Amino acid sequence: MCSCWRAIVVRSLLLSILIVIFTQLVNAYFVETFVGGDRIEDAIVTFKITCVVAIPFSLFVFLLNARSDVAANYFRLLSRTDHLTGLLNRRAFMDALQDSSKKEVSAKGSRALLVIDLDHFKQVNDAYGHDAGDAVLHQIAHLFHSSLRERDVVARLGGEEFAIALSRSSARETWDVAQRLCEAVEQNIFEYEGQEIRLTISIGIVRYDVDGNLETIMRQADLLTYQSKKDGRNRISYIEEQFGLQIAA
Repeated sequence: MCSCWRAIVVRSLLLSILIVIFTQLVNAYFVETFVGGDRIEDAIVTFKITCVVAIPFSLFVFLLNARSDVAANYFRLLSRTDHLTGLLNRRAFMDALQDSSKKEVSAKGSRALLVIDLDHFKQVNDAYGHDAGDAVLHQIAHLFHSSLRERDVVARLGGEEFAIALSRSSARETWDVAQRLCEAVEQNIFEYEGQEIRLTISIGIVRYDVDGNLETIMRQADLLTYQSKKDGRNRISYIEEQFGLQIAA
């Protein structure tokens, strides 16, 4: 914030100096042309008046510009953020995956996508109300975010569905993350107005290369999450060929 204000002040002073110099040049030209000689007093008066006008004007211009930038950034953030949890929304998540794939040249199969669905979440809304459901979603988002590495990306895709992108992650590391998330949610007590709420999650995992089709990968992970729910929930489904014997059953 301080650097932002410092930049505004510096730019305002520079613009003020330019205005003063321009005004003095124009004034000197007219005095020389129409009056027939230099008038120091006139130059001093012009300088004072110009300073009084130029400095507030410059500040106003850059403050207005800064306010416009803040507003634009705010609305851009709103369009890419889930309003309830503060996580990325689906569109921003897919953009983030696309951008990271372009920037990062990593080893084959070193990335993973986890799609996560909260088990029996409708029962939470039915039993405790939608406000309680919203509170749980917010707490879940914080739990996910705090359980991941800084370079990993987490998003709320919609409803009770979340997604996590792991980069530079081995099969063992990917499996450990998924297990850790399952255990963290199962052992956590979610609270709302004195009510204690228990939850579990179902996860689908797809490992992929940087040049993989992200929409296809997302659909595969969705199907695996559905498989986890179909198999009894509170479990992890994955493509066996992508993990082999590197994980324990």
